[in-house]
Order: sequence, then structure tokens, then C-alpha cells
Amino acid sequence: MKKGVLSICIAIAGIYFVYWFNTHTYQQYSVFTEQSKNTLESKPYIIIIAKTFKINSVCLGLLSLYFGIISFLKKSKLGGLGVILALILIVCSFIPFWKYL
Repeated sequence: MKKGVLSICIAIAGIYFVYWFNTHTYQQYSVFTEQSKNTLESKPYIIIIAKTFKINSVCLGLLSLYFGIISFLKKSKLGGLGVILALILIVCSFIPFWKYL
């Protein structure tokens, strides 16, 4: 598999991972808030899970960026698309979209 195509595939998998994590976190948080209306419990401790998620998604983004740059330096147009998708993935991994759903 060429490095440009590999970069695009890794970036798309990472973007899907970001989407899945944000929707899963929103669902868990909404279930917890519905259950905690009647009780006096503290909010879930999502910080550790979110940090692990950010580390994984940034690693996927950096890997995709690496393959995209190598492909772009070999004059491949797919490498440029891979670099753009990798940068989008890295930026989106730091934005907590589940708060806005």
C-alpha cells in the first residue's frame, strides 16, 4: 500500500475514533445525569479517559502526518490530502465535541 493511501486511511480511522468517543461520552454522561437527579452523587471522572483518548488520537494523527509528509515529498497528491486530514484529526482531538451535542 502506498504511503499516501495509508496516511488517508489512518486519518479517516482516527477521525472516526474521535467521532465515536465523543458520541459515546455524550451518551454515558446523559445517562449519568438522568440517574443522578434523584441522588447526591458526584459527576463521573471522565478526565483520565479523555486524556488517554487524546493521546491515542494524537498518535494516530502524527502517524498519518508522518506518512503524508513522506508521500508528499515523493510528489504524490494523495500525500497532501493525508497531511490535511492528519492536521484536522490532531485539532479535533483536543475539542470536546460531546459537550455541544
